[in-house]
Amino acid sequence: MTHCLIEQFLHPRDAADLLEFASTHESLFEEAKVGSGEGVSSSARVSRRLTEFDPFKEYVERRVGQLVPSLIGRLGLTPFTPTGFETELVAHTDGAFYKRHIDLFTSPHNRNAVGGDRLISVVAYFHRQPRRFEGGALRLYPQIDPTKPPNDCAIDLVPEHNTAVAFSSWLPHEVQPVACRTGQFGDARFAVNCWVLRGTRV
Repeated sequence: MTHCLIEQFLHPRDAADLLEFASTHESLFEEAKVGSGEGVSSSARVSRRLTEFDPFKEYVERRVGQLVPSLIGRLGLTPFTPTGFETELVAHTDGAFYKRHIDLFTSPHNRNAVGGDRLISVVAYFHRQPRRFEGGALRLYPQIDPTKPPNDCAIDLVPEHNTAVAFSSWLPHEVQPVACRTGQFGDARFAVNCWVLRGTRV
């Protein structure tokens, strides 16, 4: 299976509280970087992120931990024992995007920095309802048919409030451009990215 959808990812009250927190703490968000490097590449990614947002971060990681055994089976992965999580809260405002990439680290430095390999990517969406932005679909490239152009095999997933999508971290994907005509930070496409880690093999 290419991906899994998880509806009602958090308890509705927790989801509402997380959205309220994100909407009212714009000053805490920083420009997102590409990978774990020090640079910000506006040609590859435009978004803002926050890495410390307890207690919501703890809620998300606990929920993902509960789902891991099922996700391993549904995604057809070789069984492994998770050693931790890497988690961030991301805001995509007007003009934001993230070009095609994979989440799997390709250098030992990056793996060591977070304490392991990313094996499962979980993206959970939170936003005001009705949705006040356009675009922002998660485009997956499963490469189902290698004889066709990649875009012909792409799957677009529209972000839905309190719904998460899980997929293998080596699956190419991108965030389609977001248009938020109100210009209000609270109307952004908010998401929590949570990566399930496996300890680096020696």
